Amino acid sequence: ATRDEDSTCQQPKKVGNCKAAFPRVFFNSQTGQCENFIYGGCGGNDNNFETAEECENTC
Repeated sequence: ATRDEDSTCQQPKKVGNCKAAFPRVFFNSQTGQCENFIYGGCGGNDNNFETAEECENTC
C-alpha cells in the first residue's frame, strides 16, 4: 500500500454532520475489515467507499 492508502485506511469512520443516510463502507483498522456504515452526506473523510470491493481494493 502507498502512504496515501495507509492514511486513508487508518482514518476513523466519520459519519459527518449532515442528515442524509448513504450506505457506505469504511475500513476498520482495528479489525482489519471493511465494514458498513451510514454516511450523512458531508463532512466525512477519505475512508468512505461506495462498495466493499472498492474498500478492499484500496485497503
